[in-house]
Amino acid sequence: MKTHHFAGRLTALVATVCLFLGLLMPLGVPGRVEAAVSPLADKAVQFLHRDYLKNGLINSEVGVGSYAFYVLSQAGVDAGAWVRQGVSFREAVLKAVRDDLDKAGEVRAKQLAQDLVAMQALGEKDLAGRLLQVLKNRQTDKGFEDIGPLSIYSNMPSFDLLSRAGLMDQINTGLARNYILEKQYVKAQNAQYGSWGSLDGNAYYADFMATAQAVRVLHCLDPEKKDPQVQEAIKNGLAWIQKQQKADGSFVAGMDDPVIDTAEVIVTLKTLGMDPAAWKSGTGKSAVDYLMSKALNADGSFGTSGNAMDATWVLWACLALEGKAKNQATQPQPGPQEESGRQTQPGMVVSFTDLKGHWAEGAINRLVQMQVASGYPDGTFKPEEQVTRYEIASMMVRLLKPAAVSRQDLLMLDREFKDSRYIPQWAHEAVAVALREGLISGYPQPDGTLIFKGEEPVSRAELAAVMARIIEKKCGEVAPKELDFADADQIPAWAKEAVGVAYAKGVAGGYPDRTFRAEKKVTRAEAAAMLLRLTDVL
Repeated sequence: MKTHHFAGRLTALVATVCLFLGLLMPLGVPGRVEAAVSPLADKAVQFLHRDYLKNGLINSEVGVGSYAFYVLSQAGVDAGAWVRQGVSFREAVLKAVRDDLDKAGEVRAKQLAQDLVAMQALGEKDLAGRLLQVLKNRQTDKGFEDIGPLSIYSNMPSFDLLSRAGLMDQINTGLARNYILEKQYVKAQNAQYGSWGSLDGNAYYADFMATAQAVRVLHCLDPEKKDPQVQEAIKNGLAWIQKQQKADGSFVAGMDDPVIDTAEVIVTLKTLGMDPAAWKSGTGKSAVDYLMSKALNADGSFGTSGNAMDATWVLWACLALEGKAKNQATQPQPGPQEESGRQTQPGMVVSFTDLKGHWAEGAINRLVQMQVASGYPDGTFKPEEQVTRYEIASMMVRLLKPAAVSRQDLLMLDREFKDSRYIPQWAHEAVAVALREGLISGYPQPDGTLIFKGEEPVSRAELAAVMARIIEKKCGEVAPKELDFADADQIPAWAKEAVGVAYAKGVAGGYPDRTFRAEKKVTRAEAAAMLLRLTDVL
């Protein structure tokens, strides 16, 4: 009897202790697989989860988007179950990917490749097939796109992602091989020899990520080491990479984040069957030492940037160290699906299903033939949808054809606009060029910073202001025409002169009732008509 009473007390005590310990233990990340890849990987997953709950989906490598979803899936994390404001991460990714496909001709190849591997991880065979078809149709001897010296920063990661997904045999590997070899810097007796990068004017900038990606893709193209030219390129690329190691074991080139470059080294060496711990600095430190001891910041972020990109790259490197960052050749292969995603070629006859008889049909078709505007893969133009600041910036840049974007332009964009990290890939370079050319400005915030708010629709006053800047930039000073609109008093003071300039040149006008309607949002059709009138002026 005494034994039974003691056993009951003991059971109650154990239950109480377990409950107490359970309260002390941190709650797990929803969707996290119990068996952690490593403590550092778990920290990366926790950061990405917090970032998603705070900022939502940002479909860019600097945010938690389709690429982060892909890496999380490789780690065995059911991130699709993460929920923010009633929307799961899975639903958010699917919507973002479908949006990218709707405007595939305007989306960078890198983003489409990131979307592709995410859809492959989700088992979305149809969407993955459509994305693969877009990339296949885009591929030329210039890669997947050729919009200037910085195209390499979209082409190289696209090849890399396809190789990681086991899909290189779905594209023209001969074109891929030749493109990558041609882009390598091969001027002997130069510190940048063996690297991949880009030209900015007459200056060449070696890029760490592009070099690591190129080495991995070349290895994928010649795993049996039968192509002497490819093997020489790999050897020289690795030699350049190794020279970038610092005393603490990290790797960094230029102004890069050392956590990103160090993670790239770990993944690259593991991909080539090499031990990243064997590459040691003069002080005996390796990339693995740096990753494990210095990548994590006190606040739970990673690297000098402290953003989702750092966390994603750390998780990827941890997977590589444990042999879990393998290609996905065993995943269901995408099925065939026609989806061109290519921009209309100059002079091509176009026909949109929703334009017949529309008042702006002629103007729209002319701009599409000029490659200033573009339609959607489903054959529509959507003329009555409101045009956004992103779209206007992109169309203006295509119209004016200024010098290609440079690294300085991208840095200036990051400094100028507080929300630059949210700019989608397809619009990023165009917004940077538009800022450099003085075509756009931001909205002042209480803390003195500026934001671009590119997703916002454009008002007639705002569009007139942009066009006035272009007119005076190309035609010199123009005397504003008197604003004789019935609602002229409702035109904002900041826009009056600009509207007068656009009015004087016949680019902007009023409605039949003699109103200007300055605050009215501009449709895609109206933007096309005004842009065409602008081309006549220029």
